[in-house]
Amino acid sequence: MTQLRQSLGLLRVAFDATGEAMLIVDSERHVRWVNQTAADLWGAGLSLRVIGKPLEALLRLRHLDQRLLALSDPHHPLNQARLGEGQTSLLVQPISPPAGDQPDVLQRMVSWRPISEMGGVFTLLIFRDLEPLEKSLQQQRAFINTLAHELRTPLAILTGSLRRLDRKSQLVAPLDRALNDAIDETKRMAALVDNLLLLSELDTDHFHWNLKRAPLRQFLDQWLHKIEPDRLSKVSFQLDESLSSCWIDLDQVAVSRILDTLLENSLLLGSEGITLQVSESIPLRSVDLVVFLNGADLAFNYEGDEAMNHSNSDEKKLVLGDGRDCSLGMSVVKNLVEGMGGLMVWNKADNGTRATGSVKMTLRFPLVSPDREGS
Repeated sequence: MTQLRQSLGLLRVAFDATGEAMLIVDSERHVRWVNQTAADLWGAGLSLRVIGKPLEALLRLRHLDQRLLALSDPHHPLNQARLGEGQTSLLVQPISPPAGDQPDVLQRMVSWRPISEMGGVFTLLIFRDLEPLEKSLQQQRAFINTLAHELRTPLAILTGSLRRLDRKSQLVAPLDRALNDAIDETKRMAALVDNLLLLSELDTDHFHWNLKRAPLRQFLDQWLHKIEPDRLSKVSFQLDESLSSCWIDLDQVAVSRILDTLLENSLLLGSEGITLQVSESIPLRSVDLVVFLNGADLAFNYEGDEAMNHSNSDEKKLVLGDGRDCSLGMSVVKNLVEGMGGLMVWNKADNGTRATGSVKMTLRFPLVSPDREGS
């Protein structure tokens, strides 16, 4: 017992010595444990002023564009922890600043990790300062954002001019092929710029989410109504009506962008289209939208976990037969899925193996009750 007490004491000293603020929150969102850094920030140096209080009585979280991140929001760390561990950059504002001071709103890297070994439902929250490298990355994202805006206009003008030339000119076969290649290349560059801009907005939390609560089938139907007729035949469904009528919180623009990207990439990879299937994961209280890339000719490079989550910096890539990858498009899909509180999972495959036939991707979203609209 003496040795156990000494070990626990040393563990406490180690936690208190770190510069990261750490809290453990229970299922009722009450703080059950803090280290000294958290006590200094939100309890005037005393742990007893923090332990037992609701998290919302201590601090307020905001998106980087100053929008309040409510506890009911699926992006809130306590809700994200239901799907696993992760991290994101947020603004943290104390509720009760020191006397006479204005509350400081500071940007922090917020990490969360579910704890299941203690006989209950707990979440470990860690708040840390941004490292110099992270600040440099933010400046890089701002540069990408500016660059993307500057490139979109000339690319649109160039694409329009090439299309008009293609319609009005009767060119010999070699020149006609060259013109079509130029049109395809400008379209590819425009898509690249759009993806970079979207990733920049997502990474800096400037993407304007419009989450709506509705049956899953409604989101899928709205996407189908807007895709080009010649691509409609490339999409097939295997839907259980009872499951596809389940309610979830999604952004229609994001859903359409996800499915458009998956369909575009599947055709680029030589597939016959995509098949959408819905299944329910009862223990996780979530619904799985399974996307099959039918007949795709892929080589997989798997790095890290099967689930592509925030904690995994090594991103899995879809690689074409000639070695080119579609990782940028997959990054867009991954960030949009996670931005709606979901998780993107690939089927397990051995490193470097080539998959021919149906390749499966699962988009997992938490189920909600239909009693109110999503925020």
